[in-house]
Amino acid sequence: MWDTERLQQLIRDTVEESLALEYKSAGALGKSDAKKAEIVKDVSAFANSSGGVLIYGIAEFSGREHRHRPEKIDPINRQEFPKEWLEQIIQSIQPRIEGVVIEPVNVHGTSICYVVSIPQSYTAHQARDHVYYRRHNFNVIPMEDYEVRDVMNRRKRPKIRASIFVSRNATGEGNILVKLENVGNVLAKDYMFDLQVPIDLGGHIAVEKPASLESRDGKYFYLFREGPTVVRLPIFPGSNVLLRRKFSTGVTVRSLDGSKTLASTDSLIVQVYADDLPPIRATVPAKEVMRGWVELAPDT
Repeated sequence: MWDTERLQQLIRDTVEESLALEYKSAGALGKSDAKKAEIVKDVSAFANSSGGVLIYGIAEFSGREHRHRPEKIDPINRQEFPKEWLEQIIQSIQPRIEGVVIEPVNVHGTSICYVVSIPQSYTAHQARDHVYYRRHNFNVIPMEDYEVRDVMNRRKRPKIRASIFVSRNATGEGNILVKLENVGNVLAKDYMFDLQVPIDLGGHIAVEKPASLESRDGKYFYLFREGPTVVRLPIFPGSNVLLRRKFSTGVTVRSLDGSKTLASTDSLIVQVYADDLPPIRATVPAKEVMRGWVELAPDT
């Protein structure tokens, strides 16, 4: 549920735009064909990507230093641009996007903001210029042919959300946990992950099972692959699996000749594979994963 206080909180916290959030000032709505085409382009790009929230009625800072951050509410005149007018434009997108929700947020009198929640779609949507668009960083860009095909295949593939957490008890024993959740409608049959884990997680660690010791820029990490147990269970829609690798602290990792203690990298690099999906590859600071679960946002 969106209200004025929630919008003001975004402004107070200077929440930056992202792949899943975009601000538009009141001037983004207009009766010209160009303005309508831009609305179609922005909404279809969200659906073609991962979905998200598009807010009409919040102006961004114009200065370079605070670019992409909300400055103030810039309300829309409800009488000039009623909800039904915006719905009609969005519904003109071909094919129609199912599940779009438009929430009018009253500011004062006839002044409002529109919060448009757009789900990820299971087919590709075309803008008025007959081009397919997607979101990339803060921009909307044309999709490559293979990207359009990938979107069209979403109904045939699982959709996996991955997260990681490093737990450790008072005695120094711990687990590196990777959770794979199937948030789509198709089961995932095969899955595994590759992990580069620092040799220091609040103390040098020893990892159970085979793991190779590798280096990057003079700093060291363990490299290993983890898959399901002997009983390979699929990940059904709405369910999850937990993959783990045990470790223990209280060791000192030294060079082969024992002449020096090795320095550690400070981030985990995870690459998750599931069926024929593109790999999810993410870099996560070690300090973050030791505080709690971190969802793996793919590196850009």
